[in-house]
Amino acid sequence: MSASNRELRRHPRVHVDIQANVRTADGQELAARTRDLSRAGICIITTQGLPSGEQLIIELVLLLGANSASEPLPLRARVVWCTAIAKSFQVGAMFDTPSAKEASFLEMFLRYLDGSILPAGAEMESIDDDDDATASGEIAPTLSPDEKDDPFRS
Repeated sequence: MSASNRELRRHPRVHVDIQANVRTADGQELAARTRDLSRAGICIITTQGLPSGEQLIIELVLLLGANSASEPLPLRARVVWCTAIAKSFQVGAMFDTPSAKEASFLEMFLRYLDGSILPAGAEMESIDDDDDATASGEIAPTLSPDEKDDPFRS
């Protein structure tokens, strides 16, 4: 994409590959994968083409850890374009105007994806680890990069 096209976008895209559950206006359910996501829309990959203008509910779920996932984030969207690629279809959809609650959840979702927020407890774990070492009087040794990567160093 040229620099001039990037400048036309109102919202930056986050490249992300997560499972998306798509429901069409007639109730058909499709499994999809995301390609990218922004505050205004989404690009997904499906095994079925979707016509321009089709109304969708796209539900996204983030895996936050081995046994933890976010609440499903359902977003109402409209298909803007669809392109065949190999045996799949790439679908661009624009979000309908979200409610204040949906917009808030989408913003939190995007901030998690871009790394500006961490899952609940993630910051505390690193603080707790530092506190445990300090409380026991342990001081972590400072190692050079060569020493850190030496598999024979004990």
